[in-house]
Amino acid sequence: MATTGCSNYDIKFLWFCALLVFDLCTARTPHVGQISPGFEASQMDFIDHDGQFLLSNNSVFALKFDTMLDVTVFLLGVIHIRSTKVVWTANRESPVRNTGKFVFDTNGDVYLKNGTNVVWSTDTEGKGVEYIELQDTGNLVLLGANRRVLWQSFSYPTNTLLSEQVFVEGMKLKSFPYHSRLYHYLEIKSGDLIMTVGYRTPQVYWSMATDTSKSVKKPNGKVSSASIVSNSWNFYDRNQSLVWQFNISQFNDPNATWAATLNAEGSISFYNLERGRSPNPELTKIPQNDCGIPEPCYPYNVCSFDVQCQCPSVLNTRPNCMPQLNIPCNSSNSGIDLVYLGEQINYFALGFVAPNLETHLEGCKEACSRNCACRVLFFDNTSGNCFLFDQIGSLQRANPSSTGFISYIKVPKEKDIGKKGKKHIVFPVIISVATVVAIVGLLYLWFRFGLKKKEIPEPAEETSEEDNFLDTVSKSPMMEERKLNEIFDPNLEIDEDDETVLSAIKVALWCIQDEMHMRPTMSKVVQMLQGLCAVPEPPTAAQVSSHLYSSFFKSSTEDPISSGSTDYNSVTLLSNVHLSGPR
Repeated sequence: MATTGCSNYDIKFLWFCALLVFDLCTARTPHVGQISPGFEASQMDFIDHDGQFLLSNNSVFALKFDTMLDVTVFLLGVIHIRSTKVVWTANRESPVRNTGKFVFDTNGDVYLKNGTNVVWSTDTEGKGVEYIELQDTGNLVLLGANRRVLWQSFSYPTNTLLSEQVFVEGMKLKSFPYHSRLYHYLEIKSGDLIMTVGYRTPQVYWSMATDTSKSVKKPNGKVSSASIVSNSWNFYDRNQSLVWQFNISQFNDPNATWAATLNAEGSISFYNLERGRSPNPELTKIPQNDCGIPEPCYPYNVCSFDVQCQCPSVLNTRPNCMPQLNIPCNSSNSGIDLVYLGEQINYFALGFVAPNLETHLEGCKEACSRNCACRVLFFDNTSGNCFLFDQIGSLQRANPSSTGFISYIKVPKEKDIGKKGKKHIVFPVIISVATVVAIVGLLYLWFRFGLKKKEIPEPAEETSEEDNFLDTVSKSPMMEERKLNEIFDPNLEIDEDDETVLSAIKVALWCIQDEMHMRPTMSKVVQMLQGLCAVPEPPTAAQVSSHLYSSFFKSSTEDPISSGSTDYNSVTLLSNVHLSGPR
């Protein structure tokens, strides 16, 4: 009997064809050159084109929804397609979801909304905008009648400048946040190009006027604009006369597209965008000195050549080398000490800020003590200049040819200063070192004597003396109950509340571990004794003994020839060579 109608397979195939036709009919491709009023776009609309919905005529730049580290949110920006470098961003502070809408309405306003909230706008409603154009230079412009520019992205840069983009006084580059808290800025101010760091009181850390790498074309000229031309950064006065020229690369190609980017850490890097995907920056950068940015190291650390960071000795016992001072101005200064931070020290802002006063060192210290906002002072012995700061970044080593500055810092007062304070500082160090040396020496002699007396380890039931010895060393219950006087000679008058002595005992126990890889290096021992790092709880005597037993049983059941003298768990583990081990 013949059947009529469609099989399930035929129905599925027809559905597939229908969906394919629908996708082809509704798919949206990027516009080239211009967009007219009444246009809307979301990332989902152009997902097949990586979020790009407007291309420049030369297809070098694209306006697109660009993903962030969080791939569920997007920024609206202009991207250089070949290098994939984002050169301008509209909503850096307010990313949108993939349903966020870019809108060019019929009233001439252009905006970006996340749901019902407008997060960015050109504020051009009613100004006669006829179309949006992405130019071949990467400039996004809103044009009116006779191609009159009503708004352009080049006038609102974010963190990057492009070739042919004119940077004038009143504009400002702003970096992405550094360590999620700190911003850096580039601007033309008072006839100079300067960079500042956004502390509570902004601090200048570089200026083109003081940079010796530039060529001076017009002495005493005042800069009012700047632009990248070929492989140089040119600076002009109000009459468009060339004042300075800064060479950014030895590569001289008049057709290259260059970008100068203010990085999150505060430096400026230069890129030739035609070199392909994610191009490496040029060797030339600003500042050229790696220690010349505000925080190449953590605040209060001293930065030297090749960004070697060192915490000043007065702060090296404090977490992250920070003074931990958070006292409001309406509080009493009775709990604050002004302590010596060091000399032959430089600080990046000292070359750009005027001194607070001219005085002698004691007068400078007195001024900082009386000023509740002052956290750090720098004093120049030669000139008598006194500088007070409410916040600082990294310090610098002074050049050998420079005397540098004397510096003091406010810190919370130490408690129990005096005889007891000296005891807490000096005595625990002596106890710590003596404890380590004594315990390691005793254990060395004990094991050496035991190995000479017997060729193989004693049976488990005959090792009670060993257990007692290790238990005497560890004294775990006494340590937990802080009965330190029962461990040491009572004539030492040890403070049972002293964490330093307790740490020293733990360090000693780590130093006598039978497994070589468990024993800390001497540099680590010094750091633990100085309190620069935490001292973890060492294994108990029972854990140590258990390992000795397991080592013995394993070695006694293995063929000594097959196991070899280098067997990690063999009886040779107890030799004095393996006990002391490399440090």
